[in-house]
Amino acid sequence: MALVYDGTDGLFTRLGALIYMMDAVRAHQTNIKTLFANVQGEYSANDRYMVDQLSGALEARIAEAGGILSDVRAAAEKTLVEMSFAVASTSTTNAMRAKQVQDALVWLIRQMDADAETIDGTTITKSALSVGGSNTGNGTFAYAFYAPNIMLGSTDDWPNIRTEMLEARCTNDAQNGALASGAEIFEIRGQPAYDGLDYRFPAGSGTIMRISSCSSSIDAGIRGQNIGTNCDLEDWTSNVPDRFAVVSGTAGTDFLKETTTVNRGSAAMKCAATSTVFKLRQPFGSAAGSVGVLTPDKPYLLSFSARKDATATGQIRVSLQDSAGTIVDGGNFSVSQSVAALTTSFQIFSLAWRTPRVLPSTVYLTIETTTGVAVAAAYIDDITISEMIPIAAGGASIAIVAGGTNWLADDSARYSFTNNGEGAFATAFDRLFDMYGKGLSLPANYVGAETILDSLIA
Repeated sequence: MALVYDGTDGLFTRLGALIYMMDAVRAHQTNIKTLFANVQGEYSANDRYMVDQLSGALEARIAEAGGILSDVRAAAEKTLVEMSFAVASTSTTNAMRAKQVQDALVWLIRQMDADAETIDGTTITKSALSVGGSNTGNGTFAYAFYAPNIMLGSTDDWPNIRTEMLEARCTNDAQNGALASGAEIFEIRGQPAYDGLDYRFPAGSGTIMRISSCSSSIDAGIRGQNIGTNCDLEDWTSNVPDRFAVVSGTAGTDFLKETTTVNRGSAAMKCAATSTVFKLRQPFGSAAGSVGVLTPDKPYLLSFSARKDATATGQIRVSLQDSAGTIVDGGNFSVSQSVAALTTSFQIFSLAWRTPRVLPSTVYLTIETTTGVAVAAAYIDDITISEMIPIAAGGASIAIVAGGTNWLADDSARYSFTNNGEGAFATAFDRLFDMYGKGLSLPANYVGAETILDSLIA
């Protein structure tokens, strides 16, 4: 027995009719406000007391008008569960444990993936970073919206991220010694959230949470903190940073300990102007390197600070590599920087990326020059690799990294996210089944080749 997706008795055909009914009721709720604004326009400021009862009860009446939506949701849930369970009970490849919405959604995602069925994808964009004009700290902020590969088929990004501004503001700094330098506390705030059946949905995430800034001086840290060891490059033995092994190049000649030109702390790595490439690496999950480990299928932020002497040239790169020297995830997990494009002050360079579902048996944090530094020296300091923290199961992920100057209370930054809502089924499933809160998403197509059309909502 196969699942019927569309046409007669199709799951999405039936759900489409329910969604159409839901949308019609929501449109009516929105129109009530338009009608009231028209009424108000007929009264002067002095006469509006005549419609006080109407205005005072407006929100309650709009909510009453949407009372049927809970019944629509119940019908949609029962349709999803019963139709999925009927097919799952005869399947030998895709099991459904119980007649529950969560189980039905997981079963449906897996079945759609197996059947190469997709809905129209929804596009998420984010603005450029806006930092507080009076900020003292000079670190970096990063937001990403990668969905994990597992169970989500061909979905690239979380499709139900809210259109909103997210603000990070430092609430506790390290001046009183209670916090480690570079590990200041930030509060993350989103904009108001509403239930999926509320006529104002979708709105913001309603996020309020606290996270710590990521510091290179923390070794093998928890989620949100650096998982490497000696990534602040403070500890050296014979011009080799401790916990790193030399793959190529000569310690003390091509690279060496630097104690004058530093970003944080008292030491950095000097890339000498020898025109010779070098490479060092640190294994994760190893006493010889770092006991910190990567988690597969999660968003991570990789960052480092670098600067040059005035006329230096070359190319530096910090990346995650396997034992053969291949960059993880098809060459994507890498931050490469032209030395000539550096300035004579330290800057942070970073990459937000998702680890693959299957990691190499050993992953190395790798520091190297791919074109030898020449003419003058360059400097590398404060490397971090940290798992980003999600604001919700299906929401954006965040990381904050300390710079050369510590964050102070009230330092802030903001990103704005925009969800174009193009995928009508994606949005409707979120309204009905809280896909955002569950961290689930139907397989999607982003180039107009979806197999389940939004025109079924009729």
